[in-house]
Amino acid sequence: MITSRELLRFDLFSFLSQDDVSPFLPHLQERRCRKGQILFVEGEIGSTVYFVLRGQIKLSKMSPDGEEQILDWCGPYDSFAETLLLENGSYPATAEVVRDGTLLILNNNIMPALLEKHPRLATALVRTLSKRLRLAQEFIRILTSKSTAGTLASLLLRLARPAPSPEAPIYIPPGLTHRDLAGMIGTSREVVNRCLSAWKKSGIIRPSADSLEILKPQELADWP
Repeated sequence: MITSRELLRFDLFSFLSQDDVSPFLPHLQERRCRKGQILFVEGEIGSTVYFVLRGQIKLSKMSPDGEEQILDWCGPYDSFAETLLLENGSYPATAEVVRDGTLLILNNNIMPALLEKHPRLATALVRTLSKRLRLAQEFIRILTSKSTAGTLASLLLRLARPAPSPEAPIYIPPGLTHRDLAGMIGTSREVVNRCLSAWKKSGIIRPSADSLEILKPQELADWP
């Protein structure tokens, strides 16, 4: 059973206190998920928001020519489908499990009563969703203004997880292939291979047993 303290690790609830999030706890349902499982497809009507406790989820859309375009890669303490938090609607992407794990699911039918009883929730959720919108707009700006290598550098920083300890570097969790990274920025796997190889030689990134460590994040951030 998840605790209110653990729930605060999700970005969606990061502006709240343990007392603020405690009303959500009875309404969160735990669900196991398996690699290859489709949680929902683009355009499907739904009412559920998802929170990842363990595992990895790929969010993607199909381009007009039938090619898969990866939009995001969600891992522990990420949430997705937040656009359905307040009302039913169509899912904007397809969600596929790429690594076995555990999800928490929240149906939006409880939100009107919760927001009326706990008005601080509304303010915090608006702040979080506004932050998400700013980040999305910034990434769109990067896609149109930076080189392919610079866009890949920004993507790695966007996907990076916090360092597990003060002396450790931030890192990209396992599961993402070079093809996946290429699909997220509209380039080829060969281009991604060349960029990552160059950054490895320069000591900017370093592969480890189960992740890709980012040793010099500022150099990636400044990449043109």
